[in-house]
Amino acid sequence: MILKLNKEIYPEKALKRAIKFYGKVADFRLKEQKDYFLVSGYLEKEDAELVKNEFLNFVLEVIRQ
Repeated sequence: MILKLNKEIYPEKALKRAIKFYGKVADFRLKEQKDYFLVSGYLEKEDAELVKNEFLNFVLEVIRQ
């Protein structure tokens, strides 16, 4: 699973918090490109689409706080 997230919308701090929170579900990595963050995750047993959606929901909730 790879997410390409615009830096203007998704703060690095929120992404790092979500990566830490979901660390028990998947092995996430954060990389940077010019205008984007790339979040890659390896899932052994979990449904990748569900985890991706829940991860993004968590990030958006952190941003709103």
